[in-house]
Amino acid sequence: MKREYVLILAILAALVAWPLLMGNYAVSQGSRAMIYALAALSFSLLAGRLGWFSLCQTTFAGISGYTIAILGVRFGLPFPLVVTLALLFTTLSAVIFGLLTVRSRKVSFLMLTLALGQMVWALSFQWVDVTGGYNGIAGVRMPVYGGVDLNDTRVFYALVTTVTVAIFLAVWRLYRSPFGLLLLGIQENEQRMRALGHPVALARFSAFVLAGVIAGVAGVFLVYDMGIMSPSPLGLGHAVWVLTAAVLGGYRSLLGPALGVAVLITLETLVAQFTDRHMMVIGLVLLLSILLMPRGLADVLEQRFKRKAKPPASMTTTPQGDEP
Repeated sequence: MKREYVLILAILAALVAWPLLMGNYAVSQGSRAMIYALAALSFSLLAGRLGWFSLCQTTFAGISGYTIAILGVRFGLPFPLVVTLALLFTTLSAVIFGLLTVRSRKVSFLMLTLALGQMVWALSFQWVDVTGGYNGIAGVRMPVYGGVDLNDTRVFYALVTTVTVAIFLAVWRLYRSPFGLLLLGIQENEQRMRALGHPVALARFSAFVLAGVIAGVAGVFLVYDMGIMSPSPLGLGHAVWVLTAAVLGGYRSLLGPALGVAVLITLETLVAQFTDRHMMVIGLVLLLSILLMPRGLADVLEQRFKRKAKPPASMTTTPQGDEP
């Protein structure tokens, strides 16, 4: 069996065993980790495949969350319709943002996404009649279907896990598809891809919209997990946190962002027991990881696994007496 499939089965087994072995708090933290892993995945899809560092992925999550809070709490629309409209509105927002940013490069792209994200964040503060301003919109809860409370900690974990695994597997297949290889080719040599007749602009735009939709799914779960939607998730702090997790784990790999999120949440939980300045510790960890592991934790673990799997030299070297 291929190594990738063994790893997938191991991860699935760990995710299934987690709620069976852990208490409600740990299960809740597991749900939150997977939610932020989706946000980090949306960032790494752009950074790892196109070299784009976006600071508005949490903005898409916030747009999705506000749509659910406004339509669900203020207008009382049913759960399936609210989620569908939230994802549609997030997709529309990603299309608009993509049209504004898709032709920019590197620092220009970073600054444009930062500006757009801060505009939406400011709007969420100032449009008090709709968003509730600083206080936000409270009372966001998942419904009860067939006697099953989707807001229950373990049921919610199962729902988040199912969707997260499905999205990661879909992106895994995308990375191996011609479209995924095209994105890598554009990052390596855009002019060559354009000369070969590939639709470079359309591919970049499609990747941006897809990343925005993934972030929107994360926003759906985030607002139901918090039970309230406020401007905080749209702030620059959350965007930098997601970027930090992706860089720490390794944004060039599929599982790197999820690994980085798990490490950061674990660090925050442990360090918060001793000091309120946990962000200083996280900053130090990021600094050391960039200096010592520039490609992230995932790359370090992969290299170590390859070295362990490599047979000893005595097993691969042909004895001198057997040489022709």
